[in-house]
Amino acid sequence: MEFKIKIDDSKIFPKTYKIPSLLIQPYVENAIKHGLLHKKIDRKLWVTFSNAEEQNDVIVCTIEDNGIGRERSAEINRNRPDNHKSFASDAGKTRLELLNQDTSKQIGVDIIDMKEDRVPKGTKVILRIPFSHN
Repeated sequence: MEFKIKIDDSKIFPKTYKIPSLLIQPYVENAIKHGLLHKKIDRKLWVTFSNAEEQNDVIVCTIEDNGIGRERSAEINRNRPDNHKSFASDAGKTRLELLNQDTSKQIGVDIIDMKEDRVPKGTKVILRIPFSHN
């Protein structure tokens, strides 16, 4: 499996900004467990950080895999005898709800099913994270 982390913008200094603990982890976990582990070859996962072009106080974290896609993964999990329920998905949703309480700067998330000619080509998660300075 190929794994890359890229800090895409010279304006992002990792020691300067705070990102909430374990915010990104559930999405990376899902990409690996549900997208890439079901694929035999050419498994890739990219995590990139950049500044939002339209907002200076927002970091954009993109988690992208070239796995089997959410639809196929759900189909596989429906057929499992243990009636699998994704902990990481629920944990991520709960974290977002808690972090977004009592704040005007909301963390946003978009989950995109990537397809080429209607064939699943992976999943992309885009997190828009308002940051606070140290």
